[in-house]
Amino acid sequence: MIRHLACLALFLAGPVSAAVSVTDDAGHTVTLQAPAHRIVSLAPNITDTLYAAGAGNFVVGTSRFSEHPQAAQRIPVVGDATMLDLERIVALRPDVIMVWKSGTPAAQVEKLARLGIPIYYAETTRLADIPAATRRLGQLAGTTPVAEANAHAFAQALDGLRRTFAGKKRVRVFFQVWDRPLMTVGRAQMISDALDLCGGQNIFDDLSQAAPTVGREAVLARRPDVIMTAGGDGDSLGAWTQAESLPAVRHGNVMVIDAPTLALPSPSILPSVRTLCLKLDEARQRTP
Repeated sequence: MIRHLACLALFLAGPVSAAVSVTDDAGHTVTLQAPAHRIVSLAPNITDTLYAAGAGNFVVGTSRFSEHPQAAQRIPVVGDATMLDLERIVALRPDVIMVWKSGTPAAQVEKLARLGIPIYYAETTRLADIPAATRRLGQLAGTTPVAEANAHAFAQALDGLRRTFAGKKRVRVFFQVWDRPLMTVGRAQMISDALDLCGGQNIFDDLSQAAPTVGREAVLARRPDVIMTAGGDGDSLGAWTQAESLPAVRHGNVMVIDAPTLALPSPSILPSVRTLCLKLDEARQRTP
């Protein structure tokens, strides 16, 4: 009788953990027998999104440079953009491995696939996609309430920035990623999307690469109103101050902005986008 009642109680309670099924950014359906509570994240942006989704405590391994949020810095590192410690990843017994679709080398992903561990591909290229990405990871980890709340807050804040800077006079921007060789952002980079939201026009948004190499003459020919970079120091922009024919130089719009997460396509990008918008607005005031 006691055994019968115990079985009946289990039946009425239902399964302890229900299976979850989520479609990733590569269009693959990832199905797990239970929410993922042991996750290896192989990109800083994925790690950041997992924390926003309420799944930070479930991340058991991550990649180099996973610095946001600060708690992510305490997680064991199992690789970087070029090399993964497969033996260590297996030892962590992950329920799922999350890879960056365009950032994790295909050869490394193939090795991971042979381990027989489910793989989730993540790829977020637009600011407006971040809330949905957060919700999907929350669904996969069984933390939907937290993911939904944070996704909603991000979307509201983003919409507020969009409304604030909509209709502002657009300024032409050269965003310098690196100076040797000279690199910028193309339309596939989220920074270009952020510039557009802030009322800026990326002068190289006609290039499809995320971080194309360009020539100095090409920048001069496109005559930016603003030349900027994020992080580092002003030395990397020093060469531009000699090009007095450029509107950016004439109007004092050559600048380094304090936006350390601007290149991170995940929720922590928001404060840096706000800084970008404010700095562009200052430059706008100086531009006739």
